[in-house]
Parts: sequence; C-alpha cells; structure tokens
Amino acid sequence: MSAADRREVFLEVVGVSKRFGPVQALDNVSMEVRPGEVHALLGENGAGKSTLCNIISGMLKPDSGEIRIDGKRVVFGSTKDASRHGIGIVYQEFMLIPELTVAENIALFQEGNSRLLLDRDGVRRSVERLMGDFGLRVDLDARVGDLSAGEKQKLEIVKALMRDVRLLILDEPTSIITPIEARELFRTVRKMAEAGKSVILVTHRIDEVMEVADRITVLRGGRKVATVDRTSVTPDELVRMMVGRSIAPIASKDRSNTGDVALKVSGISAIGDLGSMALKGVDLEVRYGEVVGICGVTGNGQKELVEVIIGVRKPVKGRVWINGTDVTERPPYLRRKLGMAYLPEEHWQALWLDMRLYENFSLPPLIARLFKKLALLKLRDIKRAVSEEVSRFEVRTPSVSTELWKLSGGNKQRFLVAREVYTKPRIIIANNPTKGLDVLATKFVRKFILDFRDQGGAVLLISSDLEEVLQLSDRILVIFDGRIVGSFTHDSVDVERLASLMLRGA
Repeated sequence: MSAADRREVFLEVVGVSKRFGPVQALDNVSMEVRPGEVHALLGENGAGKSTLCNIISGMLKPDSGEIRIDGKRVVFGSTKDASRHGIGIVYQEFMLIPELTVAENIALFQEGNSRLLLDRDGVRRSVERLMGDFGLRVDLDARVGDLSAGEKQKLEIVKALMRDVRLLILDEPTSIITPIEARELFRTVRKMAEAGKSVILVTHRIDEVMEVADRITVLRGGRKVATVDRTSVTPDELVRMMVGRSIAPIASKDRSNTGDVALKVSGISAIGDLGSMALKGVDLEVRYGEVVGICGVTGNGQKELVEVIIGVRKPVKGRVWINGTDVTERPPYLRRKLGMAYLPEEHWQALWLDMRLYENFSLPPLIARLFKKLALLKLRDIKRAVSEEVSRFEVRTPSVSTELWKLSGGNKQRFLVAREVYTKPRIIIANNPTKGLDVLATKFVRKFILDFRDQGGAVLLISSDLEEVLQLSDRILVIFDGRIVGSFTHDSVDVERLASLMLRGA
C-alpha cells in the first residue's frame, strides 16, 4: 500500500492470527477500514468475527500480526488503549449500571468524571446536541434498568460518541433489538459515516449488509475469503462466500426406518425475551427412528422453540404433543415422564458445578425416585449406579464424589448424556450438544445421537453448526425469523439453497 493510499485508511489489520487451544479462531486475517465508511464483517457463527473485533478493540491480543492506525503500528494492552486511539465497541452485553439514570451512566463513563462530581447540566447539553446530530433519542432522566434493549443500545452508542470515537464496532447489533429499532439504528450508522466516522458492522444477516454497508469483508472458518464493494456483489454470491464448498459432502450413514410420530409441534407462536413475537406459526414433527435437524443463524427463534417444547416457555398459540399426548400446558417433569430428555447447549443449564457427580446425577426427580426408600435416598445405590454409568460413558473422573467443576468440558457433556438417558427416554431434544467441545468429545456426542436413533429413538437436533446438522440429520428444517422456511431430506439437500434460506429466508 502506497503512502498516499495509507492516508485514506484509518485502521489496518495485517496478518492477524489467534488460537484458543486446539481451535484456530483466526488465521492470517487482513483487512482495512477507511474513514467515513460502513464496513460489514460478515460470516457464519464461529467464522471468527467476534475474535477479530475483540482484537481490534483491545480485548484480546493477537498471537501474530499487527494493528495499524493511520499507518502506524499500535499495540493495545486493554480496551482503554484502543479507546485512546479512537476505537469503541458496542457489545451485545451492555456495560451499563441499571440503578443510575441515562445521564449519570454517560457522565460516569467519560474519562475525568467521578460519581461524586457529575456535571449533570454539562452532560445534558452535550448529549442532547450529539443525539440531535445522529438521530438518537433516549430519555436522559430514565433509569437504565427500565430501558428497552434498543434504548440501552442507543445509550451505548451515545457513550462512545461522547468519547469522540473515530471507529465504532457494532457486534451483532440487531440480534437484541426489534425490526423498527434496527431501522433506526441503520439511520444512525449512515449519519455517523456521513460525519466521517468509520463503522464496523458485525453481522451474519445479508439483508442488513446490502442495506447499509459500503464494503464487506467475509470470514469463513477463521480466514478471510474476500473484501468486496457492496454494489459489486449479489446476495447469492455472499452466501457462497460464507458457506464455501468445504461442508458440501454429507457424511454417509445408515438410514433407519421411521416409526410413529414421537413429537409434534403445531402452529406454535411465542413471545421472546424482548417482547416481540419470536415464533410465528411453527409446525414440525419428529418420528421414531429419525434425527430431525433444525438449522439457522442464532437468534431466529431456536431458543424459544426449545423452551416451548421442553415446557419452560408458554406459547401464545399452538400445541405440543408427545406420543400423541397434548403437553402444551404440562410442566417439564410430566414431559420427561412421557419419555423426553433434554441436552442443553450450556452445562450450567443442567448441572450444578460445585456439587459432586453422584449428587448431580440424582437431581432429576425421575432418577431420585428410583433410589428412594422411606423418603430417603439410598446413597450407596446411587454411587454404584453413577460409577457404572461413568464407566459406560467413559467419563474421566477421579471418583463419583468429585465436584463436577473439576471435569473437562467434554467429560461434563459425557456425564450429562449419561444422566439424561439413565431413565431410558425415547425422545431427545439436543440443543447445540457439541458447542465448545473438543474433537473427541464432539465425536462421542454425535455417535451417541446416531446410535440412539438407530435403536429407534427420536432426536430433534437444534444446532448452529451447519456441518453437524448435515451429517446427523435424516430431515433438515431451516428456521428464519421465527418461521420454518425450508425442508430437505438427507439425500437431497442443496447446501447453497439451504444456506440462502438460513441467511436470507428466501
């Protein structure tokens, strides 16, 4: 890059790599961001987008490569270092104090202010002027804990603008706000660019990229695929860049004969955590002897669908049946009595890490009642059973009296599987069951799912790992914006079409 070209670049990322244990999160990635542009960072879940942004914002240090600002190499030891160079970031998890007002939060996070010496009048005048310039509206006197997600996001942007950022990174900003708030956000983003500020928009949504970005950098598997002008590329071309050809081969597997309907979901609509409709008339069924995979980019209703099926979220419309029994109004315990088990995506959702293995094992009521005598648990029998299951599922642990937190992630997952299938369920809801696991643990869980199916069980697999869905599923459903928008069989899936449905809904 010539000296003249460098003057037209604010940020350069040069050959950056980052590894987390066995996972190569970034591999020799380079990109550049110009003043006054909206630069989209596009990729599937796990492509490396967040890791790259954490490096640019000073949260992480790269293993190799460098960052340049205005052509000069910089080394960030913290987010404060990056902020001093004009770089800010708005995460999905907001850095706010709920008990304080909007104005107090803004003042508190400005350098040189303290909680006891807040210049409320000065802050108010500055903020009101800035919000007017960028089309932001937040009640300065409102308590932050009472704000919506969209209002909190605006507040985070105001905080960054008050620090006079030159580059603002927005990490998946629309995943936590309503469509109306998203349109308002994009208007603010364009105003920022018009004012000469740079914006990195981290997203997996192609429609957003085509609406607001100037240029697009695509990551896949931790590597940069390309940087292109928005006007020179089509949505279908972006889909192909994101997905590539590496996942096209589908793992061969023995097909089981399917039996009766094990799980049926009919016309389910449900409200999400943000108060908007997260599920919009979902229909699906899973038969015995098959794995039905649901794939989609995170945040399109998967969480709510799982919660409705397992009984921890009430639908506003529709019904759920297990083995022909309407369980829509029934609690999780009664669904488990009908033969359903659940593998969550996070261990802490199902395990108490500071408890011993045998204590964790006996927590589910269906298991506890197997070992009760006169309202007391038979400890010796529990330990013997846990020891047998630990051996059968090859859980590496010093003893069944070991606290669970001492086990590796893979062994926690093996233990969880052992516990969930101890009561011999016939239906398993598996929600990102290999998330964060190493290669061996992933292989174990996937083999278990196929073995369970081959023995006549029914599996609903919800996964953000497209390769996992392709390899394990007999049928594949695509979810987008709370709706099932596509269906494929294992033998006839069109990967590019499937990816397009995941990313665009069409």
